[in-house]
Amino acid sequence: MNFTKKMFQENATLEDEVHVAGDSESWHIFMIVFQVILALGITFGNTLVIASFWKFEPLRIVSNIFLVNLAVADLLVGILAIPIRIAFVNLPMVRQDMQMFLQELKESLQMSPFCFLWQIASVLLLLASLFTLAAIAIERFVAVRMPFRYIELCTTKRCVLVCAFIWALSIVMSVLCLAFVKEQLGNTCRMADLTSPTYFKCILAPCIGFVFLVSWVLNMCTFYTARKAVKCSINILRDNKASEWQMLSTYKVTVTAFLVLITFSLCYIPTVVFTAVGILKKYGIFPDVVILLLFANSSMNPIIYGLRLPLFRRAFAKILKRENGSIATSNYSSENA
Repeated sequence: MNFTKKMFQENATLEDEVHVAGDSESWHIFMIVFQVILALGITFGNTLVIASFWKFEPLRIVSNIFLVNLAVADLLVGILAIPIRIAFVNLPMVRQDMQMFLQELKESLQMSPFCFLWQIASVLLLLASLFTLAAIAIERFVAVRMPFRYIELCTTKRCVLVCAFIWALSIVMSVLCLAFVKEQLGNTCRMADLTSPTYFKCILAPCIGFVFLVSWVLNMCTFYTARKAVKCSINILRDNKASEWQMLSTYKVTVTAFLVLITFSLCYIPTVVFTAVGILKKYGIFPDVVILLLFANSSMNPIIYGLRLPLFRRAFAKILKRENGSIATSNYSSENA
């Protein structure tokens, strides 16, 4: 009995300490500095991806349209989501005048407008990224499993329309969450305070789970097929450099798409799980760490492209060095080799 009581007291003390750490001024100063650095890196990297696609014709292929769409979503994290969080979550904990201003604004409007902005931005960009990853998985599946119908099915016009549909659907679903939002929002404006249990359990979580499942199944099937085809054909196609190059190139792009999905999953799954079980609401410091993980994901894709896709790597180098000229070093430029 005494042992149980002692454990309860220790756990309560730990929880109080975590709350204090999460709400301390020094912690919020650290969060501001770290998020500013992260926002600059996200903006720089994803702007580089978009500029490369715009400037160099060899990169303007169907498979890269979705990569650029993902870069746009990541760029908005750097120029929209992070600044909103810094201005309305971290700064008020450091500057007393900012906190008083926001409290007066909340009382005058009978709501917390910055919480609504944060909610819409976070849900919008999460869904846009997730739906784009699903589109990439489908595009890669068609490229590997139905190569003879790829040109017919995956046209530039269709891919652009799919991207437009992704953003339209993401906007509708992010605005829809306002219909389910809690009437009384916490002053901390944390994720668990912003998301209605009804909306999360009945709409958001099933949607995220289904799209995740589809993306993973398609990517694993595509990766297995591409890997098997490369192993079986590498000796047969050794004398046919064009076909060998095309197969290896398709395999490399497929692996890259799979890596993007893996990093996205590693960064976003903790948030979904922690929100579902209420951990984000209970512990003060954990939400900040998890949200930093979400933001960090938006800076990873340009690094993956630069490491895995030589055409992007050469495009990045030419833009940074302010050089002109082509980035293609091969006659076979239908894929990133």
